Amino acid sequence: MMYCPNCGNQAGEASFCNQCGTAVPKPEQQAPPPEPSALPEEQPPEEQAAVIESQPEPPPEAPPAPESEPPPEPQIIPEPLPVPQAPSTEYPPQPPVAGYPPAPQAPNAEYPPAPPPPHHHHQQYPPQNYAYHQPVQQGFIGDVYSKSFEFLFQKPVLLWGLSILCTLMTSLAVMFGIVPIVWLPIVLVLELGMANIFLCGYRGMKISSTQLFEGFSTKFTRNAGGMGWRSLWLLIWGMIPVAGIFICIVKFYSYRFVPYIMLADPEIQATDALKKSIIQTKGYKGKMFLADLLIGVSVVVLTVIFFFILRIPYLGIFLTAIYVILLIVLLPLLMGTLEAVYYDKVSKENPVQ
Repeated sequence: MMYCPNCGNQAGEASFCNQCGTAVPKPEQQAPPPEPSALPEEQPPEEQAAVIESQPEPPPEAPPAPESEPPPEPQIIPEPLPVPQAPSTEYPPQPPVAGYPPAPQAPNAEYPPAPPPPHHHHQQYPPQNYAYHQPVQQGFIGDVYSKSFEFLFQKPVLLWGLSILCTLMTSLAVMFGIVPIVWLPIVLVLELGMANIFLCGYRGMKISSTQLFEGFSTKFTRNAGGMGWRSLWLLIWGMIPVAGIFICIVKFYSYRFVPYIMLADPEIQATDALKKSIIQTKGYKGKMFLADLLIGVSVVVLTVIFFFILRIPYLGIFLTAIYVILLIVLLPLLMGTLEAVYYDKVSKENPVQ
């Protein structure tokens, strides 16, 4: 009896199994079917679980290798557009000039340096360059007035005493000189000495009565000639009809620094002192005239006011008398101080050699 090697079905004498169609070998080639006792017996579930637990666990499977990412596509960067260049301000080097060192070459000025950033920390407000933070500059008239009154308040008694002495000596010279050729040089030299006192006092130097007579002891002829030369020209200009008075006023301010120029330079001649005074007072004659005019207008206004005050019984006479005394005492001192301040200020602002 032959059996199918595949399904174990009885094939009989057939060469192929009638159930699965597998070729059936011949009897001499076919092994006998296994005996039922040889088959493995089925074990109970408890023993199967013990056997399964006793077997070693299989190693964990390694995670699949990650698929490699494709390389990123290269980015195409557009080329920058060309920037137009500013024209260069460099100049070709100049050939050296004979006798002069070569000029230094300036750095490349194609692009000037950027200004520094503004500093906002600790900024003062308002800025210091505002106009009201700067000292106020006084005008010519305000400056000479402030300096003149400041000087008069420092030495009023001494100046008043020397002024009275000069007036007394001038009166005596006119009384006893009889003729102008005798007393006029004396009066002119006394005027020069009084100008010296005002200028020295204003400049902080010591003043005394001896300065009033210095013109008599040194170069009396030159001093008298220089002062007389100025007076002579003023007389000539004043003799011109109609316009003579106006021309004389202008020339008076042109020749006003003659005494001080002669004191500052003992070697200068009378004619040169007159010319130097004309040059030095150029541009200042109108300012000096306006300053003197304000003094004159103030005196006229005060005189008119005290003319009406005089009509008040008793009190008006007393107040008017005080005004007249102050006017006689202070007006010559004020005018003399103003002249010294004029010369000191103008000689510093417009020095003439």
